[in-house]
Amino acid sequence: MRTTLSLNQIVEQWIAETDALEATRKDYRRKISLWFRWLKSRGSDPRMPSRADVIDYKNQLLSSGKSRFTVNGYVTVVKIFYAWCEGKRYYDNISLGIKSSNKQKEYYKLPLSRKQASDLVESIDTSTIIGKRDKLMIMLMLSNGLRSCEVQRIDIKDFDMMDGEMILHIQRKGSTDKHDTVVISNEVAELFEDYISSKKEYEIDDALFTSHMRGVKNERINRETISFIIKRRLRAIGIDDPKITAHSLRHTCGSLMIEQGYDPQLIQDMLGHTDPATTRIYTNMARQKRLFESAPSKRLSSILTKKSKKKK
Repeated sequence: MRTTLSLNQIVEQWIAETDALEATRKDYRRKISLWFRWLKSRGSDPRMPSRADVIDYKNQLLSSGKSRFTVNGYVTVVKIFYAWCEGKRYYDNISLGIKSSNKQKEYYKLPLSRKQASDLVESIDTSTIIGKRDKLMIMLMLSNGLRSCEVQRIDIKDFDMMDGEMILHIQRKGSTDKHDTVVISNEVAELFEDYISSKKEYEIDDALFTSHMRGVKNERINRETISFIIKRRLRAIGIDDPKITAHSLRHTCGSLMIEQGYDPQLIQDMLGHTDPATTRIYTNMARQKRLFESAPSKRLSSILTKKSKKKK
């Protein structure tokens, strides 16, 4: 480093100058710290890393079994950091030109089938407040396509009425306010009322989804807890696949909308996609499913075989 600042001071300056949400800044700090720890573990000077170190880091992450999507996340933060360092003239951009991805789509999580989604919802016992919470959470993700971060941010006051319909104000990924609004189904509205009425005490400004551990009062659950809850519920119905996670519920919503014949533009608006290419994922999934279920090759082979037999 061409500066007398310590690495901690450099990182804190970088974080302070990063125009991003607090959650993103926290993620950046964590990932760059992992990079420096990795350098130390292999005996490299964290203040003098090389381009070869970045490439080795990426390859080591891949060989450890992490998904390409996860590896991309780690490497991208390193690239952002050294591009900033070069701008400050603290250090050369040693990551310039290093590819974060081979542009594979393997990171996309698989959706649930209609039966799997139904089995998941029906498997939840709502005789307990935890069951009421989990079923409401899962139904919101399945029927409205919410992300885990969007679910985490919901406050009780975000539910409202408009023209006789119950609505929910959402803070989308990357947004700082709750300007998006979606309509809530009658089934979800009933689950919401059931869950709220089971809370012993709450304020309208409180988080909706909270921990119900003894001694913990109205503490908002985080994204990791949401992922854990959903994975546990999936395992309870016999689904334990690394490609089926909490995010799969959002994909399930998109896939079911395609099956029902909804317009792709409506699906894009419903799921809050900024890029139409993301919405096309569901169209491609539906196309593959139709090909698999229809299996036209079997019908064509049968026709060709029959013609061959008649000629004999």
